[in-house]
Amino acid sequence: MHAHKVQVTIRADHQVTIVLPEDFPAGPAEVIVLAEALPTKRVVKLAGVLAPEQEPLAPEAPIADALEELRRERAARWNT
Repeated sequence: MHAHKVQVTIRADHQVTIVLPEDFPAGPAEVIVLAEALPTKRVVKLAGVLAPEQEPLAPEAPIADALEELRRERAARWNT
């Protein structure tokens, strides 16, 4: 089995061009593309979290401040 490793940049149109060395054998081959792992997205379940009886989120939670502000606005609207 012959192998050739090359670093490439994936273009915005998701096309890749690879030029192999002259001595690489012609014929069927398998191409494997490995990319760096994308940062994980943080998913936050919001169902029911605006209710006043919900426990507050930990202060370091990424949406804690915004959620508290939404709870205050919701309470102000429903209590008026």
